[in-house]
Amino acid sequence: MVNFMIRKLMLCSTMLCLLSACGSVESPEQEEQPLTAREAVIQSLPPVEIQLKEITPESLPAEIEKHRGKVVFVDYWATWCPMCLDSFHHLSQWHQEYADKGLVILAINLDEDNESNRKVVKEYLTEQRAPFENFISTVKPDAERDEKYGIEGSTLPFCQIYNRKGELAVTLGNVNPDRLYGEVSIADALKKLFTATDSAENASK
Repeated sequence: MVNFMIRKLMLCSTMLCLLSACGSVESPEQEEQPLTAREAVIQSLPPVEIQLKEITPESLPAEIEKHRGKVVFVDYWATWCPMCLDSFHHLSQWHQEYADKGLVILAINLDEDNESNRKVVKEYLTEQRAPFENFISTVKPDAERDEKYGIEGSTLPFCQIYNRKGELAVTLGNVNPDRLYGEVSIADALKKLFTATDSAENASK
């Protein structure tokens, strides 16, 4: 009987030790995943209230003319274009880098214009904290519309960059292999335009 009681006490003691040990083990903290480049850019921006303005090929020249004296970057994109979405955060990067030097970005969405799509577009732009001017084309999406905007091959993404005189200086898209739309090609084009501007300003002093 005594031996039985001793064994029982030893078993209880062992159980308590095991429970105590289990309770004292701290669960390892989950390592934070590093931010992607896109997430880092978005988090660096303050939240903005998106104003989605209407635009047509006929009204675009007036929008560009409003900013004469600045470099105007017109970017065409759509929510159904994976390349557009993958590169969209770069617009915010270039805005941050060059806005103080005179860069104006006009981002033109080419989704079919209806209430449902406008909601999706505004939600996406809000999520991206897009700090530049945002438009949605109100023209029926077809090849004729794209031709009027000057979009080569009706393919996206596509951009046009105007110099400070309001002249079209650069177009980048997916048709001409020498003028492909991409982070590097756009960054180079902007750098060259602003370098040329800085040199001209220094020469005039």
